[in-house]
Amino acid sequence: MKRCVLIVLTVLLACVGCARQTPFTPSASAGGSASASGAVVIATTDDPATKALAELYAQGLVAKGHTARIVEVSGDTNTLVSRLMAGELDLAPAYAWTAAQTLEVDSSDPSALVSDLARALDGEVAVLQPSQVDHGWRYLAKAPGHALSELTGTDRVVGPAAWLKAPDGPEGLATIYGKRPKVETVDDSAARAEQVRAGAIGVFEGTDPAAADLQAVEDPLGMVASDPQVALLRTELSSDDTVLDVVQQLHGKLDNAALMSMRSRAATIGLTEAVAEWLKANPLT
Repeated sequence: MKRCVLIVLTVLLACVGCARQTPFTPSASAGGSASASGAVVIATTDDPATKALAELYAQGLVAKGHTARIVEVSGDTNTLVSRLMAGELDLAPAYAWTAAQTLEVDSSDPSALVSDLARALDGEVAVLQPSQVDHGWRYLAKAPGHALSELTGTDRVVGPAAWLKAPDGPEGLATIYGKRPKVETVDDSAARAEQVRAGAIGVFEGTDPAAADLQAVEDPLGMVASDPQVALLRTELSSDDTVLDVVQQLHGKLDNAALMSMRSRAATIGLTEAVAEWLKANPLT
């Protein structure tokens, strides 16, 4: 069986014994912890894209004969890695740039981001090869022909609260482009999309289906950071061919359009059914 390309890292973090979080209700599940039952414990957060990825891992593993359990955890990378090291979690969707920022990894070359993250952490957690999913911010407008370099002080840019603190948020616009447009916080993505259709510039997470009909705003100076999706795996499972194969196959099929489609369908039929539907159309071999 083909093994997934992985980079093994050692993570030297102080918080090893973090408290367990309330389990997320699993749709492809078996009871018990990883050590007690043999179930692969998959982490998710309250982020919709991460929930979809965790559900994909769980259903993919169950289809291959494994049992799987999904647990909701804090989105903090330090806590996530600590719980993987402690054996409380086995597998987790993650985003390389977000992880690098949280762990203060020095990486100036986007093409070397994952390997820089690996070198900075150096050994106890395995990082599996990226998918084509980019969780980074997207600046969008109602129609094409807009550019960040052309923003004015009268333009409105609407984004979620998390974007306000991002290096490629308002601070980046001021530093890289010298632009200080009017900034408004709109956390609900559907409401944000309506404001974009009314003339604002909107900022959306890369797989947000609310922005499906909007047009990209040009970023000629490359301010916006790519945030490629990876998987973090407990080292003890790095020899499990089934886990590696499932992740490899899923990562080979996944991109932003696929996640946007699943998230859109989930709003109508539920996440479990939306993921099952996608896997039926894109079966693992």
